[in-house]
Amino acid sequence: MTIANELIKALTSSNKGSARSQQVKVGPSEIGGCRRRTWLRINGAEITNPNTLRLAAIMGTAIHTYIEQAFERQDPFHEKYQLELEVEHEGLMGHVDMYDMENKEVVDWKTVKKSNLTYFPSKQQRMQVQLYGYLLNMNKIDVKTVTLVAIPRDGDERDIVFHSEPYDESVALDGLAWLKEVEEMKEAPAPEKDAFFCQHYCGFYDKSGEVGCQGKGKAEAESEVITDPQVTLAAQHYLEINERITDLTKEKDSIKALLEGVSGVTEDGIKVSWQEISGRKTIDEAYVGYFFEKHGEQIQYKQGKPSARLTVKEG
Repeated sequence: MTIANELIKALTSSNKGSARSQQVKVGPSEIGGCRRRTWLRINGAEITNPNTLRLAAIMGTAIHTYIEQAFERQDPFHEKYQLELEVEHEGLMGHVDMYDMENKEVVDWKTVKKSNLTYFPSKQQRMQVQLYGYLLNMNKIDVKTVTLVAIPRDGDERDIVFHSEPYDESVALDGLAWLKEVEEMKEAPAPEKDAFFCQHYCGFYDKSGEVGCQGKGKAEAESEVITDPQVTLAAQHYLEINERITDLTKEKDSIKALLEGVSGVTEDGIKVSWQEISGRKTIDEAYVGYFFEKHGEQIQYKQGKPSARLTVKEG
């Protein structure tokens, strides 16, 4: 076993022992997400895909723990902050990262990638933090404001952003209505996430579909109508960017043609130069095939990791 495998084994084993990982009941972080996954959780379905990718979640847990320790040192007697509060009301349990007693504010830390900051916070994240506010209020802890703080795993202090809004019980009640709707379903709802995503991140993924969930296939994806306005806006934005990239690439190529053979420095200090770049070396596949065939051997191929290709186009 390699050191990388040992590291993954140690991290995964340690993460399974955390309070959040051991939580059996559906929590606020799942409300507003995939109905199929939530329905399977509620109905005690068998875990069919135990080896999901967890590193991002593990890093998030580690950052949460470090933040908790940092505030513990800053406020050891909990005169200002309450940390990692476990609250429950009518069967719904949540773990609140921090409650600021002075400002009556719920704070939820989110570890993200910098590339996800453009659309932070999501509708589901806002619903989650409002549900934390609701749970605290139901436990007679007054909440005036809810705040989400995004901490990029691939950034630095300058990239941390936050979103604050007044506590709004109606948003929390929308979340509870969503959960009740799922609880009352007699049959599992249709898959909502693409199969490629599910196989890596959902414990209920089952390629055969006999026990768990197969995820959404290509045929279903092409016929399903997306109603989430934030997702629709993102798709429109993606198309606009693609068009701009195409136009800018054409413009860049035109400018490149104009600069052919030109070298020097402009009066305002822009350097223009050309240099020869060696062509990339590649294996002569025809020769290699001939060589192996001549010696009665087969070419051994190394399979790379699969990746997801996003396609966004006009209907």
